[in-house]
Amino acid sequence: MGLDLEKLKNTNYELKEIINNSWDGIGIIDFKSKFLYVNDALSPILGYTNLELLASNFVDLVTESYKLSFMQFLKNNMINSYDAEMNLICIRKDTKPIYLKVTVSLMLNKKFFVLNTKDITKQISDDQILNEYVISSHTDKFGFITEVSDAFCKLTGYSKSELLGRSHAVIQHEDSPKELFKDLWDNIKSGKEWTGKIKNVKKNNDIFWVDIKIKPIYNKYGDITGFTALMFDITHTLEQSEKLLVQDNKLNIMAETIRTISHEWRQPLNTISIIAQKLSLDIDTTNPFYEGLKKITENVKTLSNTIEEFKSLIEFEGQKEIVGLKKLFETLIKPYKRVIDFQIICDDNLILETYQDRLVTVFNNLVQNSIEAMQKNMVEDNKKVIIEVKKMDDFVELSFHDNAGGIANDKISKIFEPYFSTKEEKHGVGLGLYIVKSIIEMHLKGTVEVSSIENETTIKIKLPIII
Repeated sequence: MGLDLEKLKNTNYELKEIINNSWDGIGIIDFKSKFLYVNDALSPILGYTNLELLASNFVDLVTESYKLSFMQFLKNNMINSYDAEMNLICIRKDTKPIYLKVTVSLMLNKKFFVLNTKDITKQISDDQILNEYVISSHTDKFGFITEVSDAFCKLTGYSKSELLGRSHAVIQHEDSPKELFKDLWDNIKSGKEWTGKIKNVKKNNDIFWVDIKIKPIYNKYGDITGFTALMFDITHTLEQSEKLLVQDNKLNIMAETIRTISHEWRQPLNTISIIAQKLSLDIDTTNPFYEGLKKITENVKTLSNTIEEFKSLIEFEGQKEIVGLKKLFETLIKPYKRVIDFQIICDDNLILETYQDRLVTVFNNLVQNSIEAMQKNMVEDNKKVIIEVKKMDDFVELSFHDNAGGIANDKISKIFEPYFSTKEEKHGVGLGLYIVKSIIEMHLKGTVEVSSIENETTIKIKLPIII
């Protein structure tokens, strides 16, 4: 008998060693969930010392929304005497919530439970992130939806209740080719993954495109029980690609037109200019024709410069450089400082990999535009241009701000159009800001927008740090 007692003591000691070395938090609780024993792993999970836990009930650590269901969980386990598990939320001593997977087992004496806890906070957080941001769906083997992520619902505009039990035909666009879906089903039913691009329609009838990967789900016997689909919304990407294709076609047509004009007009313009200059030398400056000839010469020069500007815009072949923006702007403002007060707000170390000569052209056009606007609006005092540059993720935002009199609301949407000008005819043909916009979009791969309040105008340019 003494030998049996010794064996029992040794067995209990070994059992405690096993429990204490477990990664899971383990405790013994009574029917009211009062702790009678806790292992060393439970303390760091809940943030309390072992003594503090032994003086408390587990249910007191459970959030209000789970208290009743946990106590019912214990009651059911006491009646049915089988291992059962549930997920719940507890509040740690440091007041932080923690997600636990809890398993309870009724002990042989039917007086106490063994409580096993696993911290699944990270798993729950990851699942929540996936549900919120990853567009996914699951179907049975017949293609009827059994689960969709919140991201799927957000994209399509349908609620889960509207999607569950239905097929993906609910979002299928009528233009989608039948051959595509035949290929899809032939592959996934044979156990293969399928990837492709599919055109769909939202609940509000907006069209969207997804890049989708579908693969089979198997049970433990190797039978296909359903399919899971992972999707990426590529609508914006396709729209941008289509816009770029249209833009490339327009640029090709424009380039050919400019080459033709340059070739066909250059010689006649040179001839007109030479004749006008020669005639102006042969007549007195008081002759009424003298001013007309002078005007012809100026207009020919303007036309020639316009052709060259367009030609350089279309046929640009530059070399990218690492450009220190503050140093560049400090150099560029020097010729203008006698007529305008400049303020540069820019980090000393802010750099771009870009086409410096194109950036210089943009700057000079903007400054010249401000000077001419100040002359037109008779701004005499406190002529100011503020250049502010800020780094924003993978691009920089360049704000060009002047007090040259502002732009009227009915004109602000047109200022980047070719041949539109807010200035008098003698100040140009209205290509300055059109050239600026074209360079920014075509060569510098950026965007530009304008705003104007009262007498002040801001042109905001966004440029990628690396083209």
